[in-house]
Amino acid sequence: MNSLGEIMEQAEEWLSSCQNQWVEDLENLIRIPSISQPVDRRSKFPFGQECAKVLEEALDMARRMGFQTQCHEYYCGTAFLPGKDLTCKDLGIFVHLDVVPPGEGWTYPPFAAIREGDLIVGRGSRDNKGAAVAVLYAVKFLVENQIFLNHGIRIFFGCNEELGMADAEYYFKDHEAPLFSIVPDAPFPVCYGEKGVIELELKKGLNSKGQSILEFSGGVASNLIPESAMVRIKLEESFKFQEYRSGKEIEICQEKKTLRITSHGRAAHSAFPEGSENGILKLIRYLLKTDFLSDNERELLSQIEALFGGCYGEELGISCEDSSTGRLTCVLTRMFMDQTEWKGAVNIRYPVTADGKAICGKLEKIFTDYGFTVVAIGDNPGYILDSSHPAIELLNRIACDRLGLTLEAYTARGGTYGRKIPAPAVGYGPSCPGPHPFGPGRGTGHLPDEAASICGLKQAAGIFAEALVALDTLLYKKEEEK
Repeated sequence: MNSLGEIMEQAEEWLSSCQNQWVEDLENLIRIPSISQPVDRRSKFPFGQECAKVLEEALDMARRMGFQTQCHEYYCGTAFLPGKDLTCKDLGIFVHLDVVPPGEGWTYPPFAAIREGDLIVGRGSRDNKGAAVAVLYAVKFLVENQIFLNHGIRIFFGCNEELGMADAEYYFKDHEAPLFSIVPDAPFPVCYGEKGVIELELKKGLNSKGQSILEFSGGVASNLIPESAMVRIKLEESFKFQEYRSGKEIEICQEKKTLRITSHGRAAHSAFPEGSENGILKLIRYLLKTDFLSDNERELLSQIEALFGGCYGEELGISCEDSSTGRLTCVLTRMFMDQTEWKGAVNIRYPVTADGKAICGKLEKIFTDYGFTVVAIGDNPGYILDSSHPAIELLNRIACDRLGLTLEAYTARGGTYGRKIPAPAVGYGPSCPGPHPFGPGRGTGHLPDEAASICGLKQAAGIFAEALVALDTLLYKKEEEK
């Protein structure tokens, strides 16, 4: 049998020989705008037609490679390769094909799969379609080189990871969890735990009498800090446009009897607010300095700024942290307002040791006391594995050796399928720590100009191939010892 080091080297050579094919497969997935929709259990396509379309594309790809595939009522799909020992439980690999909306600030068309040197630019290239292609080709390499595992390999293709993970919940109602799973939706080396996630939807009725704001709109996804926000203001006859000037961060445009004001900040994943500039808050703070607002509007926007002006929940009295998963974050990610109603969405990531239900109860009381209606509140608890689990040490060593890095296994702020799998699971690639070639605020998942490195995906696929062989050997030996 090939040594582990040889497996990765051979895998990268093999991936280079078929690079045109797997890059084309990735481009085909990116070109499908598979923005996940709220679950509609009455529909044939519970997450929308585009998610159904991308699922069919991925399953067709897997079928051509020799996998046994199954579409699970378009909630998700699986591709299975049997192992040598049919009494063994499977090894799982969980990827998702749905994406967040593109948002603002793109230089490239978000669903065109543009090549820029070593990069493939497009929404989903990093999160998480690149990983889906990498794991498929990693397993295909093992098969074509007659490296057969004791355990079967089951790849899960999800369609709702970005919007609640109802796909995974549906799947596990009727299907057993794998023995151990890799979730390639995180930077190498190994992620062995994640924060909990609370998402809220709020609303508040408004008195239209004397209102100046005709429309306020900001944010496209609950887990994305918006780059921009827009407001349309009803103008008074005495308004003098020349007194207000556009700038780099605030753009002002007069449209007949209305004023359109757009803010420009810096987008970020809601789990990583550091360095971001929330376009909603930027616009609110600008408006509060003007004389455009009625007293009621000023009171409401002052209230919003006071409740959500920070990023760590101090204003709401929910700030907390632990040594395992770090500090709670709290971000206003969407806001819409007309002359009759205000609506907002809040995304919170809380430490794994905190009580999510207690935080939800506190928030419901606070917002009710401020006159808001809590339309929806969801708690998605985090998880953490024992960091001494032998698979964590093994996978960490393989990733660090092959990347030439010295890194420790870690816990994450983001949420992946790891929290939904009722058995041990870890985040494992395909990206590497460090800055993106496009610089800050661009290139990574959820940001404008999201882009994946072809060389990076090839390297990740090699690591996946080696890791699956090593993991199979480790777990099979432990099963025999039992």
